[in-house]
Formats: sequence, structure tokens, C-alpha cells
Amino acid sequence: MKKKILLFIKTPPPVTGATLMNQRVNNSNILRYSFDIRSICISYSKNILDMGSISIQKILVFSQTLAKLFKELLFHRPQMVYFQISPIGSVFIRDLIFTSVMKLFQVKILYHLRGKGIKEELQSKLKKVLYKYAFNDAEVVCVSDLLKYDIDDVHNGNIYIVNNGIPDVPQKYIDQNIESPNSIPRILFLSNLLKSKGIIDFFDSLKILNDSHINFVALIVGAEGDLKREQLFVELNNRFIKNKVKYLGPHYNDDKYKIISEIDILVFPTKNDIWGNVILEAMQMSKPVIATKEGAIPEIIDNGINGFLIDKSSPQQIAERVEYLIKNPELSKQMGKNARKKYEEKYTLKIFEENLLEVFKKALG
Repeated sequence: MKKKILLFIKTPPPVTGATLMNQRVNNSNILRYSFDIRSICISYSKNILDMGSISIQKILVFSQTLAKLFKELLFHRPQMVYFQISPIGSVFIRDLIFTSVMKLFQVKILYHLRGKGIKEELQSKLKKVLYKYAFNDAEVVCVSDLLKYDIDDVHNGNIYIVNNGIPDVPQKYIDQNIESPNSIPRILFLSNLLKSKGIIDFFDSLKILNDSHINFVALIVGAEGDLKREQLFVELNNRFIKNKVKYLGPHYNDDKYKIISEIDILVFPTKNDIWGNVILEAMQMSKPVIATKEGAIPEIIDNGINGFLIDKSSPQQIAERVEYLIKNPELSKQMGKNARKKYEEKYTLKIFEENLLEVFKKALG
């Protein structure tokens, strides 16, 4: 008999790195072949702008989800619940209610942490008690060794490391991938329009490049967030770079692959991330990446080998690295090849699924 696992996960919408990874876990044939898997897939928000707010609709979704969880635990009796718990804020309190129900039924809990910030929350004695209660007798999956520190004050059980992995791009886009730099270098910012993703720093770096008479075209791909489309163009106008930047809106799947295949450099100056799947998307297309020393990114990017690491809130460093890659096209091309090689060795979806399979086996004993 296959052991029973309940996936209790947040899935799109909205489309985020975490919800996409959860969707891939839910769709994994490798996992479903080895275990008897049932799923409760949760979506509280229709888009990025709706995240973090409270509404009647969200309360209704919460109530329905709670009822589904009771039903699964009571009638199907899984041996383990795989739960992507929200680590901070009011959503942690919401998820703590789900955790309490799981503990009531004495089911093994395997958390997958796709966020961080617990360490900073522990200044409150009450929150420390709640976190210790949540993590007591649970096991945890982290995306990197670099993030284990976040729970070391509230958890003393097993911690498993599973790097994210993404599906490989269709071969036609690999074949179409440019072999030489564009005559006018193309720089891509690929993320929802959130200030926490460093988009303002990106604008500032483009102004520095423009003031230095470096020729480029910048592409911005992502859905509106706390920066709206109109505000985006105001920011560009204020820096006199509107004619250098194209905002393409959100793009997914084939449209996104085509855009990445036609750029020279990805810039991801995030201020608060644990991973950044957009980095993997560029790496698999043999593109060098410039990104901040944030979360697990220093594990993904080998500085000077497959991209460059920069400090947070450092548009000058972004500009310097971009200029260096533009003026050294052969080095940029080699960095891209190195990036593709590392993707193939560590960050494919198959590797991710196989690693998570081993974690499930170990957690279930």
C-alpha cells in the first residue's frame, strides 16, 4: 500500500514563484507514482494587488478550506501533510489555525518554507511562543542551507534542503537563442512590478548607463504590483530614459521564453526574496544574471562565473556590471554557457522532484 500524503498548498492565481512551485509539486508524476497523494489547492487572491488584504471572499475561502482539511484528516487519514506555511504576518496566524487542526489529528507535518522573516518576528515573546508551537514536532524543507538560520530559534527537528527547479524551455527556443550579442544590447527586468523587487534601483541604474552614453534597450516584463503602469512611466520620464525602455506587461510560457531568448542580460535587484526562479529561467537560456546578495541567490550565482552578485539598493553596481558585460561580449557569452551548465546540473524540474521524493521518503520513515 502506498503511503498517504495530503498536499495543502497555495496555487495560482496569483502567479508567483511560490505558487508555481506548489503547482509543480501537485502535478508531479514522480511523486504521485510513489505515494497516494490527495490535494487541497488554495487561492486567496486573484492578482498580486489583492494579496495581503482582507475581504469577505477570502474569509469564505478560508472557511471552505478549513472544512476540506477536516474532511481529509477525518475520512482519508493521510500519514503526512505537506504544507506551504506562510512564515510572517497575519497570514501566519491564519495558517496557524490550519496547523492546529493538523496537530489535533496527530498527523505528521512537513512544512515547505517559501518565505523568510521569522527571525525578525521573534522580538515579540508571544510570537516566539506561537512559532515554537507551530514548528514543534514538524519537519521542514528549506530551499537552501543559507536560509536555515531563519528558524534555528524555534525549530530543532529535521531540516531538508531542496533547491527549486523549473521545467526546461522548449527546444525551439534553445535553437532560436541568439549566438551573438544584439547590436543594441537588451537588458531584461522580469518580475511583478513590486518595489521590493528592486525595480526603482533598476531605473536608477539605467539612468546611470544613459548618462554614460551606453547604448541599450531595457525590457520590463511583469504584472502591475505596488508600482502601477502609469507610475512606471512617470519614473522613466523623471529619469529621461522613457525612449530606452519598453514595458511589455505580463507574459507567460511561450511568450516569456521568446523574450528571454532575445535578451543579453537579466537584472534581478530584489530586496526581499528567498530564491528567484526568474534567475533559473535566464540561466536555462544561457543568459548571464546580475542579482542581489539576497536569500539563496549567492548559492545560485557564482560571482564572476555565471553572473554577478551586487549589494541591495546599489544601482551604481548594477550599472557597472551591465556596462562591463556589454563591453566584454565574449565573457558575457561564456558566463551564459556557465549558467546553462549549472542549471542542467542542479536546477531542472526532474532534479527538484527527485530530491523532494527522497525527502518525503525520509520524513515518512
